[in-house]
Amino acid sequence: MSQPNLNPRGESVLRTLIETYLEAGEPVGSRLLAKRFPETLSSATIRSVLADLEDASLVAQPHTSAGRVPTERAYRYYVDRWVRPLPPGPEVESRLAAALLGLELDPEAWIRHASRTLSEVMGGVCVALPMALTQSRLVRLEFVPVGPARFVAVWVGSLGEVEHRVMDNPWNHAPEVLTELGNYATEHFAGLTLAEMRFRLLEVLRASAAEGESLRARLRELAAGWPVDAGSDPVVVVSGLVKLGSQPEFEDVARFRALVAAFEEHGRLARLLNAFAERASDDIQLLLGTENPYFEAWPLATAVRTLALGPSGFVTFAVVSPLRMDYGRVMGGLRWWSDQVQRRQG
Repeated sequence: MSQPNLNPRGESVLRTLIETYLEAGEPVGSRLLAKRFPETLSSATIRSVLADLEDASLVAQPHTSAGRVPTERAYRYYVDRWVRPLPPGPEVESRLAAALLGLELDPEAWIRHASRTLSEVMGGVCVALPMALTQSRLVRLEFVPVGPARFVAVWVGSLGEVEHRVMDNPWNHAPEVLTELGNYATEHFAGLTLAEMRFRLLEVLRASAAEGESLRARLRELAAGWPVDAGSDPVVVVSGLVKLGSQPEFEDVARFRALVAAFEEHGRLARLLNAFAERASDDIQLLLGTENPYFEAWPLATAVRTLALGPSGFVTFAVVSPLRMDYGRVMGGLRWWSDQVQRRQG
């Protein structure tokens, strides 16, 4: 989406309108804008600027007699241009620090505890997905012999995770064959999950492709021996969904029920978190409205962050709120908390 070209007055009116709407949650009229605007402008002048902003698809008017509300494009402009993550205050910091407890003792229980706390403190829905091998995408695959009839399969994933599996070698593949198999898999199947790699191997074997057919057949035998429950529902933790029903954006009961049904589709949530997990391993990824292909039908903002949990693997958290989110507070709080988790993990 291209950035609009606004003059200083248009920028100032747009910023004032967005910040007023973030506070009130109701369409903003020209009179209220005139009171909130830092300069002395007439309502007529502000209405003229609003008309230009509407032509630029930055504001919309829900009803003829209503004020204006920001569009998704306006929020993206606002976030990119003016929002800076704010460090949490003492009270918020204390509440977020409580979500660090138990991390070293029971990672699975901790993920549920952390999800509930983030939902309560950030004021939205929190979705969490532990990153198992079923979601990992291949960067490198190696097969290391450890005896005459056994070897270790080493899967290096897209987030830096390393998965080891000791496997039987009933085919008695020589060490050089195992090395060749790993190199072939890395070259041809990088970026795929294990389930996708199995499917690709099956398809090319059905096609009876001559080149590399023997290697693919052997790889398929090895992949079949590496268990993965690709058909089960992914383990997704959802906290705070009921809070969205109290937001003005979801006062319509039918609309809220449709949103609840979407959150109950754990496969959809897993695809969302997997799609942005790698980029979110370095910093927060913020998706606005249709930028999130899995919830593009709703006016939602989604902040995604992936954290390393040492030997326990990775977990991706997403805080989901209406577009009328306190961006500086949410992004600053989530960044501070993420840094604390990573420090504890060394």
